[in-house]
Amino acid sequence: MARLGAGKRYAEAAFELASRDGTVDAWRKDLAVASAVASNDRAARDIDSPAVAFAHRRKAVEALLASRVSRMTLNLTLVLAQRGRFFLLPQVSAEFDELVRKSRGIVAATVTSPAPLPAQELAAVKARVEQLAGAKVELSTATDPSLIGGLRVKIGDWQIDASVSTRLSRLRRQLVQGTS
Repeated sequence: MARLGAGKRYAEAAFELASRDGTVDAWRKDLAVASAVASNDRAARDIDSPAVAFAHRRKAVEALLASRVSRMTLNLTLVLAQRGRFFLLPQVSAEFDELVRKSRGIVAATVTSPAPLPAQELAAVKARVEQLAGAKVELSTATDPSLIGGLRVKIGDWQIDASVSTRLSRLRRQLVQGTS
């Protein structure tokens, strides 16, 4: 398994090139495409296999990505494949996204609700999260029916849990402690 920082080093190198060339958004899109391919366990395993000659692995990578990503991104994926690290692409993409957000002063946040939120409510939640974070927010959403109601908001390492299930658990704990 690769060391934890390997994907970050590749992402930093790619970000430096993208920043220099003014192609940050194109790289971001291309890395997301390559990451989706590498997320397929079988594809990543076959492309990283040392039992297969690199010429064959190279052809496979080119067949999968050449028409979908820029030449620079393709070169990065080929370097990773040659080194048996094609599987790192999802990590490289995530680290690259983090570098983009950081350079633009954007904070990533996730809002989890029991059901999908309507656009109007999502906009209100985003405005409130931006107010709490003190920065622009790139908001992603998730659903978890076990929350029953309310929301759970995660901003970096900080989590705000205003879900009904957490409130019920807290109330249950208080009732049990109060009766013992």
